[in-house]
Amino acid sequence: MKTPHPSEENLLARLDRIPIIKPVVRLLILLACVWLAEAFDIGIVGPVMAVLKGAWHLSTADQAWLGISSTLGVVLGMIPAGMLADRIGRRRVVIVGILVFSVITVLGSLAHSLNQLLIIRFLAGLGEGAVLPLPYLYLAEFVHTKRRAVSVGIANGVLTAAYLLPNLVGSYAIHTYASSMAWRLPFLLGAIPLFLVVPLYLWLPESPRYLIKKGRVNEVADLVTRLEDAANLPHDISLVNPRAAAALRLERTEETRLINVLRRPFLTRGLIATGQLTGALILFYILLVYGPTLLMARGFGTGTAVLLTGVMMAIAGIGSIIQGLLSDRFGRKAILSIYFGLAAVGCILFAVSANGWITAIAAFLSSFFGLGVFPVSKLLVAEQFPTHLRGMGVYLSEMGARGVSGIVTLSFLPFALAQFGSAVIFVAIAVILIAFMVPVWIAGRETARISVEEAGATSLVALAREMESNRMKIQPMP
Repeated sequence: MKTPHPSEENLLARLDRIPIIKPVVRLLILLACVWLAEAFDIGIVGPVMAVLKGAWHLSTADQAWLGISSTLGVVLGMIPAGMLADRIGRRRVVIVGILVFSVITVLGSLAHSLNQLLIIRFLAGLGEGAVLPLPYLYLAEFVHTKRRAVSVGIANGVLTAAYLLPNLVGSYAIHTYASSMAWRLPFLLGAIPLFLVVPLYLWLPESPRYLIKKGRVNEVADLVTRLEDAANLPHDISLVNPRAAAALRLERTEETRLINVLRRPFLTRGLIATGQLTGALILFYILLVYGPTLLMARGFGTGTAVLLTGVMMAIAGIGSIIQGLLSDRFGRKAILSIYFGLAAVGCILFAVSANGWITAIAAFLSSFFGLGVFPVSKLLVAEQFPTHLRGMGVYLSEMGARGVSGIVTLSFLPFALAQFGSAVIFVAIAVILIAFMVPVWIAGRETARISVEEAGATSLVALAREMESNRMKIQPMP
């Protein structure tokens, strides 16, 4: 007797029960390596600026342009990259993006003027923007419903801790080479991510939910079967999650158009999620790009300031992993609120710190909770949209958040720092963190422990109606 083909609803239900087994761990490692490469490329701006500020006699405006150049590329590259991710797949965009930013970053070592360096960093940012949100998309669409946040937390922990690498390289270069060479070394090492391209091409699978959206159900069936074999699970073709199935049926009636992301309910959801991401990124960019400069202003030497900024990033990696574990158990909103609140306390302590111990506590709170907030902060964005809009929605959200935090904020920060000092800056960050978290607490949706189909459904009312309609259709005739 011929075995019936599994339905899309069945395949998604079976995928959502796969535990963290070896193939899933391999996916986590590959995506963590992608983020590691990205972190190094983005993170070299701080150490480079610390050297060039004196070597090239950079003005306040010059520092602002150097700080935002790659971020400007990231922001402008995100919309076309998001549309490509929904059109040609997540896998291809990751591989091409790494190729682009790695090759262009190496060219930065050959720059002889600020203008040349700004153009190179902008072009590298286009590749970075294509890659940056995709690991969140992958893990949201691939991993067990009850393990999404912890898997993102582990991979993001590597990303955040990896920002230590450019600071270590920068500190080594500053202590070892003359300034004319010290700033070039990080750019030369930017070629290392090219070695990732072959493993990604061989072993990175395409997102199964993207494949289903494109009608490539047989590929998903083969993937799910292999995962079940590895997990010693039966191939149950009758298994269906009714709520996820109803959400999937609703999604089939909706159009894949950018304008739909800007309509209710996705506009409201997106604005709330983007707000909290913006607050987190403001703290991140200020510490990443101007962390060494802020610490130097407090009396630390250049090499020590660069190294301490890197240590804060490593601490944040631990915070990321723990946040993922906690949010899968206690919910996104509660854990996000705690992290944002304690990060704000850290910023206030930075503003009033007058001795080493207070500065150390401030650095721990700001890094562990503030820089460690991103697993759930970014996963929450991905969980607001259905599969056919998720790529565009995530990229649009990232574009808005990074536009405000990485371009607007960093453009004005050197002037604000010169005018008001670092204490006012840290107080302002604390206020921003709380202000952007309040809407999530009041009106945000809890998306923990449910499938991404349910999380991204147009409305709970429509979902309930679709479930009831389907139940009536399959009732036996009297």
